[in-house]
Amino acid sequence: MTGIEVPLEVAALLCAGCAAAGVWAGQVRAHRRLDPRRSAAPDPLAALKQPEVLAKAVDLATRRNAMRAASQAVLQGRIDQLDPRWNSDTHAEVREHVAAVIRAGLRRGDRMAQGEGNAFTITLTGADERAAVRIADRLRRRLAQLRLPQLGSAAPLTASFGVAAERFGDGDDAIASRARRALEAAVAAGTDHVVPASEIEEIMLLPAPAPSSLAEPGTAASAASAA
Repeated sequence: MTGIEVPLEVAALLCAGCAAAGVWAGQVRAHRRLDPRRSAAPDPLAALKQPEVLAKAVDLATRRNAMRAASQAVLQGRIDQLDPRWNSDTHAEVREHVAAVIRAGLRRGDRMAQGEGNAFTITLTGADERAAVRIADRLRRRLAQLRLPQLGSAAPLTASFGVAAERFGDGDDAIASRARRALEAAVAAGTDHVVPASEIEEIMLLPAPAPSSLAEPGTAASAASAA
């Protein structure tokens, strides 16, 4: 026989001791829970729950939503692989296929218009530049999943996008013009690129580099005369 033999009286005492310890622990927890000093502890979020603070937060969120709803962005896009040597039927078929995929990826209220050749314009309502860039990236990835027989079985379809959003009360023409400049920068960078207008505008606004001070003013002239 294994184990330790404990007299019945000792076992009863141990059981009674454990029960008493459990009752005591429960009373301590209940006392702590009902302690007025603990219930009176300051609420760290009390300041944020004040009616005037909540009213200001709601008003700020409402104004931001109104500004976002009134904002507008434009995507100027170009399909990279359309071949001008294709006949008109093939060209139109690929354009319509791509347009259907793009329209399926737009939000309600967004508009797409096809331009000449492989160009298209997408007008996004209630979107700033950051949101418009995310939409352009999503469309670019969706188009890359297409496999068109006109391009070959393994060649992905790619598109380049220029993105511009309303800024300082820009009109529709100004936004579209900025998006076209961004598209030119995207095409110059290669295929399958998305370029926001703010990115190239920040570069244009950078100050001109200061002239180098390593050479003395007469160094170039003296070197030329010595030659």
